[in-house]
Amino acid sequence: MQPITEPSTSVTLTGIESRRQKPPIIRPTSKAGHQYLAGAISNFGVFCFGTTIGWTNIGHNLVSQKAYNVELTKDQWEWTNSMLPLGAACFCMPMGVLMKMYGCKPVMLFQMFPYVLGWSLLTFANNVYMVYVGRCVLGICGAALCVAVPVYNAEISRQHQRGAMISVFYGALVYGAVLNNILSEILSIKYGNVTCTLMALLCLSVTLIPESPSYYFLHGQLEKARKSMRWLRGDEYDINTELELLKQTLKRSDMELHQSCWGFMHNKINQRSVPRATILLMLYHISGGVIIMGHMGDILVQMADSSFNIYVMWLCVSMCLGHLICLLAVDRFGRRSLLLFSSVVMFMTSLFLCVWFKWMRSESWRWPALLSLFIFVASFSMGFGPVAWILYVELIPEHMRPFGCALAATISWLFATLLNIGFLFSVGHFSIFYFMLIVCMLGLLFVVIFIPETKNITSDEVQQVMKRGVFNDEHSSDDSF
Repeated sequence: MQPITEPSTSVTLTGIESRRQKPPIIRPTSKAGHQYLAGAISNFGVFCFGTTIGWTNIGHNLVSQKAYNVELTKDQWEWTNSMLPLGAACFCMPMGVLMKMYGCKPVMLFQMFPYVLGWSLLTFANNVYMVYVGRCVLGICGAALCVAVPVYNAEISRQHQRGAMISVFYGALVYGAVLNNILSEILSIKYGNVTCTLMALLCLSVTLIPESPSYYFLHGQLEKARKSMRWLRGDEYDINTELELLKQTLKRSDMELHQSCWGFMHNKINQRSVPRATILLMLYHISGGVIIMGHMGDILVQMADSSFNIYVMWLCVSMCLGHLICLLAVDRFGRRSLLLFSSVVMFMTSLFLCVWFKWMRSESWRWPALLSLFIFVASFSMGFGPVAWILYVELIPEHMRPFGCALAATISWLFATLLNIGFLFSVGHFSIFYFMLIVCMLGLLFVVIFIPETKNITSDEVQQVMKRGVFNDEHSSDDSF
């Protein structure tokens, strides 16, 4: 064995000296209060928009009584329900263009104008056409929010908190709808509309939060990106790792940043991610989104005539409880697990409701049917409701989200419009549960075959998983979709 020589000693000293020159490591013990504050403020507009969705659940009042000098027939009410998703579908792509050019924050501020205009038309409507136009204008507000807010929350959140942050979007819709149901009980319809209009003042708080760091990085404004990240993470957090990741994303996507609205679809990754996101949002609408938010009141009237208000309250509790479970579990158990569990429970409860409506529709069997309905609503709010909006953002590459998310939202809102129009020709609202059996089974198969797990991985890693296949098998390929 050779003795230790001087060169080895010098190498050791050099290593020690180099370690002394390194700056101290700042551990990521950030106070995440600013991140959560930004997420909450960005969803104030979504909360307000939730009141416009919950407004449709008081349709039995509008049909049975004269409201704001307008008396709506049943068919006119169904057309009124269809106007909001139609307005959203028409304006999702323009909102995507605005978000790409100016960022998420201006789009979230812009939605205040159609929100106030739409509610004003509903409040002072003296004919059915003002109601139609008001609902269509409110759809513009929904188009802006569904494109900008989930993307903004994904871009400002830390990796292991991203699912919970995006799920607040669905939660805000639910809580807004619940608020509208409460207002309809304690105020007249007209004063309830005025209250919802004044809630637009909450949206002014968006001016207090920064634009997302990703927008600044993807537009070459590096110093603004650093300031935004510092505001979100706090002074004690080492932001260099996240900034370096954003810089790498910018380098890889530099050739695609200036693609046209339609040219981005020639990218093979987009050809896989955008259809998946679109189908997820379509499943969201047909597996419960349109029914729960727009027609559950009519279904409850048929199931519980005597204690309608009590059951509406339990319905609201079920929605809120389901979302809270998702909020706590989505970053721990993963997106696929919640989707699969939700699909199975919704299938079983839909099956029981189909059997009940067909053969056991009597007083003695009313409680089991109502319990199944509440479980159905809770499982939807735990799974497909929020998780569809989470994956809608996570599956699409970061630099392509303005166009990709806008296109997916456009198609899904069009599908929601068709589904609402379909209620005009349905024999009874309960017949939708027969359709739900097929939808839940197809949704289960779609998740198993085409949807990867995106928990705790970056946007680039999501695309790599999608290239390999959804089962994390490096030797598998996924060229079928």
